Amino acid sequence: MKPTSTLAPLLCLTVFATATYAGEAADRIFVNGNVWTGDDAQPRAQALAIGGQNLLAVGGNDAVRKLAGPDTAVIDLGGRMVVPGFEDCHAHFPGQSVNQIGFEGVSTLAQFQQRLREFAQAHPGDGWIVGYGWTYSFFPGNKPTRAHIDAAVADRPVYLSDRDGHVGLANTAALRAAGITRETPDPQNGTIARNGKREPTGELAESAQRLMDAFLPQPSAEDLYRTLLKNFDDAAATGLTAIQNAHWTPDEHALFVRALAADKLKLRFRFAASIIPNVPPAEGKFPKDHKLRAPLAAADLADYDALRATFRGPMLKLGAVKGFLDGTVDAKTAAMFEPYIGSDTSGLAFWSAEELNATVALYDKAGYQVLLHAIGDKAVSMALDAYENAARVNGTRDRRHRVEHVEVAAPADLPRFEQLGVIPCTQAAFASPDATTLGNYAPLLGPERAARSNAFRKFDDAGAIQAFGSDWEVFPISPLYGMYIATTRTMPDGTPKGGWNPQNRISIEAALRHYTRDAAYSVFDEPIRGTLTAGKLADFVVLSDDILKIAPEKLLDVTVLRTVMGGRDTYRAD
Repeated sequence: MKPTSTLAPLLCLTVFATATYAGEAADRIFVNGNVWTGDDAQPRAQALAIGGQNLLAVGGNDAVRKLAGPDTAVIDLGGRMVVPGFEDCHAHFPGQSVNQIGFEGVSTLAQFQQRLREFAQAHPGDGWIVGYGWTYSFFPGNKPTRAHIDAAVADRPVYLSDRDGHVGLANTAALRAAGITRETPDPQNGTIARNGKREPTGELAESAQRLMDAFLPQPSAEDLYRTLLKNFDDAAATGLTAIQNAHWTPDEHALFVRALAADKLKLRFRFAASIIPNVPPAEGKFPKDHKLRAPLAAADLADYDALRATFRGPMLKLGAVKGFLDGTVDAKTAAMFEPYIGSDTSGLAFWSAEELNATVALYDKAGYQVLLHAIGDKAVSMALDAYENAARVNGTRDRRHRVEHVEVAAPADLPRFEQLGVIPCTQAAFASPDATTLGNYAPLLGPERAARSNAFRKFDDAGAIQAFGSDWEVFPISPLYGMYIATTRTMPDGTPKGGWNPQNRISIEAALRHYTRDAAYSVFDEPIRGTLTAGKLADFVVLSDDILKIAPEKLLDVTVLRTVMGGRDTYRAD
C-alpha cells in the first residue's frame, strides 16, 4: 500500500481508542498530548497507552485512561507534540573510532592545519594519524594537496578521508609509507591525482583509497564498541528510533550483537551488505572478505541467507544488499551524461550496464532488496534501467528497490520511480548551501543541473515514496536539522538569503512523513512501525513545539524532550 500525504481533519478524540488486547492494563499512559500519528485513519490523537513494547491504544484522553490499572504510570504531556519515532534511511554506524581526528566546525585551511597540529601534540609519537571530515572549501581553489597537511604535520604519516568518504588526502610521509609514486597506476574505478610532473598530489579518489588500506592502523573492537554506545546515545537524543545502516561487515555485526545481548541497543538497525564489481573470488566463504561478489557467488549467498534468517528484527534485521554505481560530484566522480563544467570528465561509472543488470536481477530473484548508490544523472538512469530489467526478467513484485542519494536525477527519470515502485532514499542535509556546495559542487554542475540537484519536491510531485536520511557521519544525524535544510534550503544563519534553489523546498509535514512512515515503508516495516497506531511498536518522540505550526526557520529551536523505543525511554531531556 502506498502512503498518502492527506492530513484528515481532527477527529473526535474523546471516544476513539482501540485496545490491542481487551482488558489489558497499560504499563504507561501519556495524556494531554498533541499527537501526529502519521496514520490516515486517525491523523490526530491526545493520548497513547503502552503495554510492553507496543501501543495498546491511541486516541482521546478519556478512552485511553480506561486502560489504566493500579500499577499504570500516567504521564501528562502538557499539550506537547508527539510524533512517530524518527528513522534515518541511510547512515553509517558504528562511526569513526574515538581515536581518530575529525573536522567538525572547521571551515578554513588555517583551522584545518591547527586542528592537525593539536591532535598530533595530544597523540605524540611517530604513528599514523587517521581522520575524516574535510571538504574542498578548506583549500585554495578547491584543490587539496599533500602540502596542506605537510605544513602542519610532516614527520609522520597522515591520511584523512573527506566528509563523503569517497576521497582521501595523504601527506608526503603517508604516500611514501604506502609506496605510491609517479609509477603507481590508477586502479580500476579510481584515480590518483597528479601534478604537471606526474607526481601524486596526495588526493586519492574512489578505489584508489584502497592503496592505503593495508597500512592504516585498525581500531580495536573495544574502541569501536565504545564509539557505538556513544553514538547510540547521541542518535537517541535527536529523536531517532531506527537506523538503516548502509554497510555491513561480520566484525561490525558482532558489536551490534554484543550490544543487543547487553540490552544496550537504543535504536533498531537494518543492514545492507555491499556488492562490488570485478573482485576476484576469495578463498573460503563470504565472511572471509566481507563482500558479496559480482557476479553472484553461491557460497556468499548461502552464508548471507543464513544470517538473514537469523536476524529478522525488530532490533537487528538483514535482507538488503548495496552497490556503488558512481562517486560524488565534489570529486567529479559522480557519473553524469555531460561533462562537469570546466572539465573534460563526466565522472566514473563503476559498472557496465550488462554487468549491473545481471547482478541486480540475480539478487532480485533471490528475494533481496537492492540499494544502489547513484548520484549523477547517468548513474541514476542506470539504476532504474537495472530495476526495470529485473522486473521484466523475474516478474513484477513488491521488492521496493532503492536508489541511494539520487542527487542529480534527469527530469525524464523522475516519473520512473513511481512507475517501477523504486524508492529514492535522499539525504535532506545534502541541500545545505554551505561553502563547498556553493563554491565547488554547484559550479561543477552548472546552473541547470544544480537547480535540479537534491530536489526533494520533484520526487514528491512525481508521486514517489521518498525516504529521508543523513548519510551520517557525512552530515549531522539530527532529523530536525535535516527538516530545517529541506524546508528552508538555507544554512542555520539564514544564508543565502531566500534559499538555494528555493523552488525545491518541501513542507515540514512532508519532511516529517519522509522521516517516519515513508522511511519505515522503505524497509517493509510499515505493518509494525512508522505510524502511531494501536498494535504497532511504541516508538515515538515528544517535542517541545508543534512543528506543524511554526515557521521552518524555527525548526532548529525545537527540542527533543523524550525518545521512546519499544515502550522504553532511550532519551529524556534534563
